[in-house]
Amino acid sequence: MIRQRPVPTPVQWARVLLAVVAISHLVVPVVMWSSRGTLRTQIASQHPEFAAAEIDRSVDVAVVSGALFHGVLLVLCALLVWKLATARRWTRRLTTVSQLLSVVFSAFSWSSSPMFHAVVPVVGAVQLVIVALLWAPPSAREFFSGQRQKSSGSPAPNL
Repeated sequence: MIRQRPVPTPVQWARVLLAVVAISHLVVPVVMWSSRGTLRTQIASQHPEFAAAEIDRSVDVAVVSGALFHGVLLVLCALLVWKLATARRWTRRLTTVSQLLSVVFSAFSWSSSPMFHAVVPVVGAVQLVIVALLWAPPSAREFFSGQRQKSSGSPAPNL
């Protein structure tokens, strides 16, 4: 039997902040869908050569692709919020990679529309804090180090 150690405070905070990021991935497609008129105006101003039908298709593509992309990230963040408490090293690695890539991909959101200019830097900063919380504090490093003990005292595998 594996004794579960308590989840250290930095990992708990990372989970809370990851839940906040997950909520942001839910909010973005909703805002895009509810602001279709704003998107239409932005696309028309960026591409004056587009006909009305082409602008409408572009808006549809932006909303659907945004919903799919952020939907996948919402599910991933929710899964990681749950799984980080298991102290599996893969959960820390996947969280790190997904959050850093999300910061990089947010440059696309920044450049494609001013609609989220106020939010992108804030969410990006939160994602960087999540990564720092999982790697910097000694308690977090120990939590993911694979040093959990079986009741017999031998190390438990940490996949």
